[in-house]
Amino acid sequence: MVTLRDVANRAGVSVSTVSRALNGKSVVDEKTRDWVVQCAKELHYQPNVIAKGLKEGKTKTIAFLIPNIENQIYPSLAIAVETEARRHGYFVVFCNTQEDQEREREYVRNLQNRFVDGFLFSTALGGEESRTILELRREGCPTVCLMRATSDGINSFVSDNEQGAYLGTEYLINQGFTRIATITGRPSLELYAQRLRGYQRAMRDHGLPVDPGWIWLGVENGLEKALCVTREKLAAGWVPQAIFAQSDPMAFDAMQALSDAGLRVPEDVSVLGYDNVPFAQCYSPALTTVEQPLYEMGQAATRHLIAMIEGRASLESPAELFAPRLIVRHSVKERSFE
Repeated sequence: MVTLRDVANRAGVSVSTVSRALNGKSVVDEKTRDWVVQCAKELHYQPNVIAKGLKEGKTKTIAFLIPNIENQIYPSLAIAVETEARRHGYFVVFCNTQEDQEREREYVRNLQNRFVDGFLFSTALGGEESRTILELRREGCPTVCLMRATSDGINSFVSDNEQGAYLGTEYLINQGFTRIATITGRPSLELYAQRLRGYQRAMRDHGLPVDPGWIWLGVENGLEKALCVTREKLAAGWVPQAIFAQSDPMAFDAMQALSDAGLRVPEDVSVLGYDNVPFAQCYSPALTTVEQPLYEMGQAATRHLIAMIEGRASLESPAELFAPRLIVRHSVKERSFE
């Protein structure tokens, strides 16, 4: 590993002169600075980030903790976070927690020992299980939530889940459907509670009953079971006119179960998803869905975290809500007004 002393020896100057020339914070004449920089490039010198961090109190590194890298939402968020971080000269460490709170705490402890400047979480559940995030806040560590929020919503960048679900459900109602099932996710996850409220509010606002029989739990013991629950409901005679799946992966599972039962989408049963993951437009039929602006959310959350690290933003800011929008494709049978 090339050191400052190696660069100093090549340039024929002192180590302190090399340090001043490379950090740009002290006066060094232009000719000397250019010569030192040239020598550093020739030797492929890289600064010791940890040592620099110890001296300055920052390492220009942030951590992004996600619950499940296999979920198609998170690669889109990860790209946005990394792109924005690099634009500001920061690096990103990605951690996959598998929804395991102990694993999350272990990641945080280890990363704190490695002088990470701040944390970005997409693992918050909204309640008691978000205690790692709350502890970091109490310690004054820059911490931001992305897509999922703690119950108080502080420093959270999320889409308006209730309004998005309302938008999607209302679209189905406007196509003439009255028997609309919804497949929801983990009850402990606040975003699914919000989406369920949006579904229920849209049904009531349009004078339709909210039948518990049409609310299907697509997760059990932390495992996705939208495929199984859709098969079970269809076999028991619960055949809806339309299904609002509260995530795109659950919509894909529902479409598979309908196909297995000999039902066509959208001719026999329409299906609407939530998220607009990249695969949604490639599915057959292409999925009509409610889009979360994932890239914009990731950019904004990363910018805010960096502003907190650099002292330009409060450690406790209100939540920022992003408006969802409906993406109409081919999985919902449109109403004929002939």
